[in-house]
Amino acid sequence: MCDNEKIIIPTSRLMIRQVSTKDEKYIFHAASCPQINLMHSNEFNDIVKVRNYIEVLTQEYMKGKYRSLAVAEKMSDRLIGMITLDVDASFPRAEISYWIDKSYRNKGYATEAVKAVIEYGFSILGLNRIQAMHFTNNPASGCVLEKAGMLFEGTLRQYVGMQGVFFDCRLYSILKSDFTQAFSE
Repeated sequence: MCDNEKIIIPTSRLMIRQVSTKDEKYIFHAASCPQINLMHSNEFNDIVKVRNYIEVLTQEYMKGKYRSLAVAEKMSDRLIGMITLDVDASFPRAEISYWIDKSYRNKGYATEAVKAVIEYGFSILGLNRIQAMHFTNNPASGCVLEKAGMLFEGTLRQYVGMQGVFFDCRLYSILKSDFTQAFSE
């Protein structure tokens, strides 16, 4: 993939695209959710920090390894969440992480975005494995990953530490062969 290649992944209801400054107010609003705020170590507690975050994401996006993308409603182009594809091309694999604004949860948006990014990873990037994990105290995220075709592999004990608190994580994955078989049936 070229460093300057733009990623645009359309789905039936979403447009997954590069994050831009027009998204800052939506990211700032989403940070009112304690789960999102915790995951981002309170870096979204003022609009200047959000702008700096978008600038960092833009630089990472241009390098092509670590891509955090906006999950936007297709009709309005309003950011409703974000999804990250962290690619390790040496071992053709990647890890997905995501969040959806609390106002848009339980509507299938996360599953739709994860499925689209999985397809992109296998079809366009030529990956062999895509994985994702979630905190054990967030089982809804596990449901998203299962609906997207990922299989549970195990629990990583105290895998993530933030602000002196350690969290167990459940690890899921999908292989290109799983993906190919699911689409050939």
